[in-house]
Formats: sequence, structure tokens, C-alpha cells
Amino acid sequence: MALYAMSDLHLSLSAEKPMDIFGSAWHNYMEKIDANWRSLITDDDLVIVGGDISWAMYIEEANKDFEFLNLLPGKKLLVRGNHDYWWTSYSKLRQYVASNGFDTISFLQNDSFVYENTVISGTRGWLIPSSESFGSKDSGIYERELIRLELSLKSAVSNSDEGMRRIAVLHYPPISSEGVPDEKISELLRRYGVTKCVYGHLHGYACSESFSGLADGIEYALVSADHLQFNPYNLDS
Repeated sequence: MALYAMSDLHLSLSAEKPMDIFGSAWHNYMEKIDANWRSLITDDDLVIVGGDISWAMYIEEANKDFEFLNLLPGKKLLVRGNHDYWWTSYSKLRQYVASNGFDTISFLQNDSFVYENTVISGTRGWLIPSSESFGSKDSGIYERELIRLELSLKSAVSNSDEGMRRIAVLHYPPISSEGVPDEKISELLRRYGVTKCVYGHLHGYACSESFSGLADGIEYALVSADHLQFNPYNLDS
């Protein structure tokens, strides 16, 4: 039994959205995801999928992508990304997977998820204020995502026993390329005992400028699919 993470699958069986325009690494990427996933993951493992999961616009249009994901080995815990326009209310998402028999898929939204000795919290996140492109319109979304993150972290405290490992997942980077964590996000993670945080959103050249490592007592790791060469990242290693 092992815990993995991989973000930004950008599945496109339900929509015409070729990813090759973002670089040669994306050529035949769904075949790479399928082959690499099956070579690593067993049915007893859990994979955190940190957002930008399907290019579908509506949940009813995402069936082929969810079928693809559901048939891969292991359990999958999904967090929303900025391109997951199909993501609707939590109750509708749960009803959707139940009615379609997608029994290996769960969602993380304002709550937490327990797997073995680990409790997982997370949210989509947003641009952090230190980002060059952060503007006045981003402030309100950023603050709302902080509220969502704390709700999830509080849930983790309620759902975990003493000594359990606490991991957080955000779609947007919670740390600058120079390794400076966002002050508010970092404070929340430290206050609620998170020791590791995985994130995605970045692709191509941006991955080479990203930060992975220890900062303020928390280990950060970029898990965008192309950055990982489409191999799920083992959080237990």
C-alpha cells in the first residue's frame, strides 16, 4: 500500500484539446499516463490527482475521461484545478460517480481524506500575492481559497489520530520559484501540522523554475504530470 500524487492529467477523451502545442513531452501523453501508472500503481494504492483532470466543460461530457481514470489501478482522490470547469457541487460529484459506477474515484472539497496512516487536506488555491501577475481581482479568490484550505485542515484534525501524517495538496503553487512560501498558506499548514505539500499547475519551462524541497519545516513538491514525465510521484519515498 503506497500513496502517490500526480497533477494536471489534462485528459481529453471527452474534448478535442490536443496538448502537443505545449511541447513534445505531451506527444501521446495519455498512453504514457496509462503505461506508467499501470507499471507503478496497485489496487491497494491511492493516487492524489491535484487538479486539471479533464478538459470537459460539463460533468456529463466527462464520462470517457472518468472511465479512463476509473479503470486505472488504485484509488484516486481528486482536487479541483483551474481548468476543471465540469466540477460542480460536492453532492452532484458524488452522485455522478456513484450512478456511473466510478467506484475508485473520490473528491476532496472542504473536507479531508484518510488513507492508512495519512490524512490528506487540500483545495484548488490561487495565484499567491507575490506572483507578478497577481492583481486586485485575484485578492478575493485567494482569500476564499484560504478559507477552503482551513476548512479542509480543520477536518483533518477531526479525522486523524495523534501521530498520523498530514499532507496537503493544492493545484496552484503555494510557494515562489525562489522557495519563499506564501505567508498565509504556510502559516495554516504549519498550524495544522502538515509536513508535506504537493502542487501542480506549472508546465514546460515553468517547471524548471519551480521549487521542490524543504521550506519553513514543510517539504514542497511539484507533481505536474509533464514534470514527472507522467510517472506518479511516490509520497512514501
